[in-house]
Amino acid sequence: MIASDDKRSAPLCVDLDGTLINTDLLWESLKAVARRQPWLALWFPAWLLMGGRARLKQAVAARAPVDVTALPYHRGFLEFLRAEKARGRRLILATASDAVLAERVAARFDLFDEVLASDGRRNLRGTEKAALLVARFGERGFDYAGNSPVDLQVWARARGAVVVNGPAELVQRAEQVCPVLGCFPEEPGNPCRAPW
Repeated sequence: MIASDDKRSAPLCVDLDGTLINTDLLWESLKAVARRQPWLALWFPAWLLMGGRARLKQAVAARAPVDVTALPYHRGFLEFLRAEKARGRRLILATASDAVLAERVAARFDLFDEVLASDGRRNLRGTEKAALLVARFGERGFDYAGNSPVDLQVWARARGAVVVNGPAELVQRAEQVCPVLGCFPEEPGNPCRAPW
């Protein structure tokens, strides 16, 4: 996949929704809350209006009984991450999902050195995520694994791209902004096309 030691020396920042998992944690959280406490669904629009997506994600995550062991993880990509970790590569979970759920996912695996996530004020997505990663690791100082067109904003500032669950068109667009180091095709049964 990523063959050179030089590429492994840069941290690999990993998106969660649609990349590490074949679903979207906000969607899973909304469903879990609506099933267990349906009256809270009336609050979803208010949380969104009061503080945007970051606030909605935080409010729902605090109430969501999501079983992170039952999430549909991308098996092939997860094996790749385990191999990279075994080689000593630094792995960062960088996600627009809320920090509460992101930390729970990270705790499930002994892979991630750090978790960067939405926090109720900031929705860590697109340009927000790119700016934070550049502030932490420098321009072109990190590789990034993602799955959607919004990740092009991160790849444009990354050293290299790993495309997971992305169509050929996304791979071509990623190649226009940075080297594509590897691709992991969509696994059968993947329901994700993360809107958040």
